[in-house]
Amino acid sequence: MVEVGLVLGGGGARGYAHIGVLKALEEREVAPVAIAACSMGAIVGALHGAGLSADQILARAQAFKLTELLDVGDSEALNRGRRLERTLGRHLPRTFEELEVPLKITACDIQQGVQVVFDAGDLRGAVRASIALPGVFPPARVADRILLDGGLVNNLPVDIIRAMTHRPVIAVDVASPPDRQLEFEDDSSWWSTLAHRAYRRPLILEIVMKAYDIPQRLLTDARVALNPPDIFVRPPIDPAIKVEDFDEWRQPFEAGYEATHVALEEFGERIGL
Repeated sequence: MVEVGLVLGGGGARGYAHIGVLKALEEREVAPVAIAACSMGAIVGALHGAGLSADQILARAQAFKLTELLDVGDSEALNRGRRLERTLGRHLPRTFEELEVPLKITACDIQQGVQVVFDAGDLRGAVRASIALPGVFPPARVADRILLDGGLVNNLPVDIIRAMTHRPVIAVDVASPPDRQLEFEDDSSWWSTLAHRAYRRPLILEIVMKAYDIPQRLLTDARVALNPPDIFVRPPIDPAIKVEDFDEWRQPFEAGYEATHVALEEFGERIGL
């Protein structure tokens, strides 16, 4: 068994690729002994850290529906986040200390504009903070902090995993590509289709999300250049799959699975395969 540190980035439903990554690692007998993660990566990392196999996590993903998150919000976000919190409560352990694999999770303190890293205590609260995408979910209140999605400051925390283990590091980036093309068409009827598979973002939200994607990729690339992983996986996920497309698990899963096998074939000697 080859031991590694594993970094799982944020990307919403695109993070289903992480499950494919775990499946490929299991088949190659590569075991994460430490995980650093953000947003959707934090969810998958917490489930794996709790002892679930890739197949077990995939089974939960296949049963998940976007409607489990829809909870019309107030002035802080489109969703109140209450259903999200109940969903996390059904699937995740309460504390970091219950995990079998050490886990660190990033979030952003919106008042101070700094990164916050969680590794002890309330696991569900930490995940809730790390996935609080601005405008979609309200900020999480943890102690005296007001927190948002860790992707604002560190979507792929390779620097953090280096402080957790001396083992080789595999990092997986599933964020939306910054060159994804937008359709500049007006659509004022999006609320009526919000809960359906045919949902299409209104142009204003497309522009906001694209404006988020561009600096996030620049920041991620800069961090990776400063702290390069031993194996860097950026699965070829369909650009049309957005962070909210939770019924589209198959393509990201397969992309993560295949990209990991390819990376291990090419660079496996870097981790001792």
